[in-house]
Amino acid sequence: MPPLEGPQRAIAWGERCRHQLVTTAYQALVVEGALPEEAWLAVEEQLRTLDKASWWIDQREAEPADLPELAAAATSADRVTENPN
Repeated sequence: MPPLEGPQRAIAWGERCRHQLVTTAYQALVVEGALPEEAWLAVEEQLRTLDKASWWIDQREAEPADLPELAAAATSADRVTENPN
């Protein structure tokens, strides 16, 4: 995942939130659910564009299975760059 943008304290917190949410979403959707690995890769690509620490912090209490929908609903305000590395 690309580095997050924001204040230093928010970046560390956002990285923890992102790691936890993405890990639990993968577990719920792919390992325990019916989402194929190929579909998860498309979700992951979308998640890579969400590079504001504040977005991840705001989603910290979201249900992991809702992550694809949350990512799809994200706006350009939730992204610092158009094409993250």
